[in-house]
Amino acid sequence: MNCDLLAPTPLATPNGTVAFFDETWSVDPRELQIFFQAEQVHWTADRTIEQWRMLLACSRMLTARLVPEGHMGGRLVAATRLWSDHAHEAKLYDVVVAKDLTNFGIASELVKWALRHPWVGDVNRFVLETRDAADFYPRFGFRPGQELDGIHLRVKTAELKARGLR
Repeated sequence: MNCDLLAPTPLATPNGTVAFFDETWSVDPRELQIFFQAEQVHWTADRTIEQWRMLLACSRMLTARLVPEGHMGGRLVAATRLWSDHAHEAKLYDVVVAKDLTNFGIASELVKWALRHPWVGDVNRFVLETRDAADFYPRFGFRPGQELDGIHLRVKTAELKARGLR
């Protein structure tokens, strides 16, 4: 299935038309790295090109580009990464919009597209983490996980190594 056919309708902005693409297999990991660094995304600051390649191999990369007439090849202005186990849970990662194009609905369109993306499968829930956009996600039905079904726990691999578990 061509997922670009399910992509949001291009948006008109003062900077030009923004079109949406599923670029999982075509985006250049170097372009992603440059975009996330330029937007000063703290949680991706140390990602290498090889790590970007691995992330793309196990997830979908939905993008938005400032382009003439909605054709690929224009400036990358937004992205989100979508992961799924295709049966129980899907996760949204790395929802980022270029600072000069915020507040034009681009992030909303990317999130809505991710939530209805057929690649996800028939999952029971979507999850995400955020430090700075907690007020943005409730419009889609997201709320803190502790109110739903448990506590989110994590451990760094350095801790696992210290315990002889890796």
